[in-house]
Amino acid sequence: MLPITLRRLEVFVAVVEARGFGAAAVALDITQPSVSVHISVLETNVGAVLFDRQSGLSPQLTDAGRTLYSYAKETLERASTMSAELGQDRRKLRFAAQRFVTNYLLAKTFETLSTSFPHIEVIARTGTFEEVHALFRNGAVDLAFLFSARSDVPELHTEVMGRYRLAFIARPDHPLAKEQRISIKTLSSYPFISAYRGSHFGRTIEGMLRAAGITELAIAAQVQEMSMVRDMVTAGMGIACSLRRSVHRDIVAGTIVELDVDVDPMHLVLSYSRNPKAVMPEIDRLIDMVRRSEGLTG
Repeated sequence: MLPITLRRLEVFVAVVEARGFGAAAVALDITQPSVSVHISVLETNVGAVLFDRQSGLSPQLTDAGRTLYSYAKETLERASTMSAELGQDRRKLRFAAQRFVTNYLLAKTFETLSTSFPHIEVIARTGTFEEVHALFRNGAVDLAFLFSARSDVPELHTEVMGRYRLAFIARPDHPLAKEQRISIKTLSSYPFISAYRGSHFGRTIEGMLRAAGITELAIAAQVQEMSMVRDMVTAGMGIACSLRRSVHRDIVAGTIVELDVDVDPMHLVLSYSRNPKAVMPEIDRLIDMVRRSEGLTG
């Protein structure tokens, strides 16, 4: 029989705290089948079912699962403490951010990161809102940067860093490129490139557009990466609503134009969530570095 290892306990805790096998796989950077194998072996070891699995619902702990969860948390914490006391645990600055944050907001910070923290191992993760959220809740990182429509993020204690404006963009030769005060009705009659509507970011943008009165759009494509939105706009596939910061250089260069749409300005809120148990002044220094590089105030 395979033993109950610390790794299996770590995977089990990840499934509980990420609320799913898929989310745990993302947080641990392993495959979902691998997660399933770990849990199956654990259930064989303890001789009991650990999760109540129902199609379409997050797995729920059984009584045996709750007992093992308490044991697993205590065991992993003791192992971590022992490792640190024996000097085997090099100090790590672990953070995660949505791709827009790493691509456009952390570039200046990365330039000075190694000189600012010469004795720290920096572990940077990037992903979608859902992936970054899971990484933080699972404890895989101690700091997370996230975009949302509001200042609060579900299930996390967050602090606001700044607000970033959304813009309607198109190619310079688009029929609406030189129009002023474009009505919602007119805008809705042209092909639109949207963020992937199944993602948190896509649902957020869709909700903001709906609140602005834009309820019917002729969707030409749905994409998950902002860089792909930009590429499709420059290819002439349609117009899009994007963070203006991500296309600022294109607007300056004249390869993309910002449309003058008759709606109130829309913004996304950049927030961060910090693990209060992580006693590392470098985490707070990194937050301050991002604030300074962006000209943000605390």
